[in-house]
Amino acid sequence: MTISRVLRLVPAAVLVLGLSACTDDDPDTGDTPSASATGSTGSTPEATSPAPETSAPETPSVVPATGKEIGVATVSMRLTDVPGWRLTKTDVIVVALLHPATGGTLKVIVQDSPNQPGRDTDDEAAGWERTLAVEPAAPTRVANRVLDQVECFVLDGRTDELRHYVVGGVVGDRHFLLQFQVPAEVADGDQLIEQMLASIDIKDR
Repeated sequence: MTISRVLRLVPAAVLVLGLSACTDDDPDTGDTPSASATGSTGSTPEATSPAPETSAPETPSVVPATGKEIGVATVSMRLTDVPGWRLTKTDVIVVALLHPATGGTLKVIVQDSPNQPGRDTDDEAAGWERTLAVEPAAPTRVANRVLDQVECFVLDGRTDELRHYVVGGVVGDRHFLLQFQVPAEVADGDQLIEQMLASIDIKDR
């Protein structure tokens, strides 16, 4: 499978537009859419203590989603089990859209591509934070979290209208990214994100 490096750098909104020609509607969806350490004795300063761990324990507190499975080479997960999801997909990206009755559009994106040699999770986090700075509710870096035994970076952004939550990581010679854009009108939006993440399956570790 030949995958362009450009795909990773293009904002998610552009990817959705570029893939509109290959929409694969699910038949079940219907129409709904330091201070200095030197003492007075002049002794050598002590080394600075390492930064505390930022990864949260891998203990999902919600029931995993049980809806339609979507995925790419390195990662898959399930959507919430509600009707109306519409899918656009290729081998390297899946975009799922849902129009809740409360208004707005709930968007979920799963994608991966080859990872450049030497780039680690922190590199990918910095790159995606720059790339997504032009997106709605531009997400910024927060503490890492562990998903399916893999440490992932997290970007999180909120406005009065939208939550934009992003998780990504490096697996072997590829990297993956999951994006969730949830309208503020969806009262249980945070829980929906966690339910979908609880169903994640990261492959080829």
